[in-house]
Amino acid sequence: MKPTKLLLTLSILFYGFTALAQDKELGVYLGTTQYQGDLSQDQITINETKPSVGILGRYYLNPRVDIKASIYLGWISGTDSNYANDHYRYKRNLSFNSVVIDASGVLEYNILPYISNSKKYRFAPVLFAGVSLFYFNPMAHPAGNLNENVALQPLGTEGQFISGGGFPAPYSRLQVSIPMGIAFKYSLGNFWNLGLEVGLHKTFTDYLDDVSNTYGTYDKLTHEGQEFSNRTGEKVPGYNPAGTGGQKRGNPDRMDTYIFAGFTLTKTIRRWSCTGF
Repeated sequence: MKPTKLLLTLSILFYGFTALAQDKELGVYLGTTQYQGDLSQDQITINETKPSVGILGRYYLNPRVDIKASIYLGWISGTDSNYANDHYRYKRNLSFNSVVIDASGVLEYNILPYISNSKKYRFAPVLFAGVSLFYFNPMAHPAGNLNENVALQPLGTEGQFISGGGFPAPYSRLQVSIPMGIAFKYSLGNFWNLGLEVGLHKTFTDYLDDVSNTYGTYDKLTHEGQEFSNRTGEKVPGYNPAGTGGQKRGNPDRMDTYIFAGFTLTKTIRRWSCTGF
């Protein structure tokens, strides 16, 4: 091959792979959210599965590696009433629901090379991990009133606002998590991409559900704090919650997690296009 022809061929190849490395995707996410913590027992609680939506973008470093940024909005919930056969949970009688707003950045590794609109590299299983910043706000319904939702963090249900007594400090509703999971990508053609992903978010808080440690000193809580801190009286007539301060309410050794699982639909933005590979 003549030097000029070889140089031209190499230039075309270099330009092509450089262009591929600059692939970008923009799209939407639709799926479900799950929670695991003190008010769950099974890995997946079907009747506590809630919807989630979001937007995302990807920047491809090469056909094997890309960076994904996303903002997902989901809902989570849990209740002791799901485990009526567990006497302790039946008496504890706690429940919660919360929004989760998650902004994540993850590195995705495509186990197979993935190139949108390619005939040969149109499918890839994916592993991913990264970091996210998320907001949550655990709430609960008063007894017999499902139309009202009360924020639990300001109540200090585990004595967070009681001076002395060794109770925990108030927790922040803005936290960091480590998202990790698996996904699958498939090129639909015309630069549209369909994805399926399951991402577990490992948190560093045990308060997604407002349950972690021990009961606060009952007579030092506000009236509303008393109502939502200890709800055993709703199940056990004549129950007296006085003297329960410091008794076990949750398990502080197990941090909470949440899961986003669903489908993505994205459009590839590419300055250079080739459909012959």
